[in-house]
Amino acid sequence: NPTPGTVAVIVNADGTEEVIRTSVPTENGVTVALPDGATVKIVDKSKTFADVPADNWAADAVSFSSARGLFNGTAENTFTPSAPMTRAMLMTVLARFDGEDTSGGATWYSKGMDWAVSKGVSDGSNPNGNISREQLAVMLWRYSGSPASSGTLDGFADAGSVSGYAQEAMRWAVENGIISGYGNGQLVPRGNATRAQVAQMLKNFIEK
Repeated sequence: NPTPGTVAVIVNADGTEEVIRTSVPTENGVTVALPDGATVKIVDKSKTFADVPADNWAADAVSFSSARGLFNGTAENTFTPSAPMTRAMLMTVLARFDGEDTSGGATWYSKGMDWAVSKGVSDGSNPNGNISREQLAVMLWRYSGSPASSGTLDGFADAGSVSGYAQEAMRWAVENGIISGYGNGQLVPRGNATRAQVAQMLKNFIEK
C-alpha cells in the first residue's frame, strides 16, 4: 500500500542509506531505476505537518517532496504551504535532486547556486528574490536539457503574459503536465510560486 511518501532506499555495504529521489510510487509498488547489485528497501518516509491536513490539495505533493528530502518544513511541524519560494531555494532543491551535496559554503545556498550556474539551470542572479511560476518552469526545462515542445498555451486566458524567454519552457511544462492553470483558466506565469505549488510541480516533474 504505497503512499506519496513511500521511497526506495539504497543500503550501502557500510550500512549507510541513500533515498532514491526519483523513486515513484505506483498503485501496487514503487518504480525506480537501480544500479546493478544494489541492496534496496522500501520505506514510508511520510511526514506530517499541522498546516497541511490530509484534505489539503497539496497534501500528496508535500508528502512526496519532503519524503525525498528535496525540501523540508519551515519548522518541525509546519510546512507553510502558501509562503513563496526564493530562487535560491529552488536552485538548492534541484541540486539536491541531482545528487549534489549542498551543505557548507559561504551561505546556505552557495553550493546549490554554484551547481545551478555550472549546469546552465540559472544565471545565479537575485538568489533571495521570490521565484515566479514561469521562472520555475524555465529552470526545470533547462535542467531537462531545454527540449523542444509541441505544446500550446492557447487554452489559457493570460497566455500572452508569459515572458518571451519562458514561452518554450511554459509550453513544455504544460505539455508534460508539470504546471497547470488555476481554476479560472489562467496560468499566472509571473505570480510567485508558493512552496505548495513547487512541491506539486516537482512531483509532476519526477513522475512525468
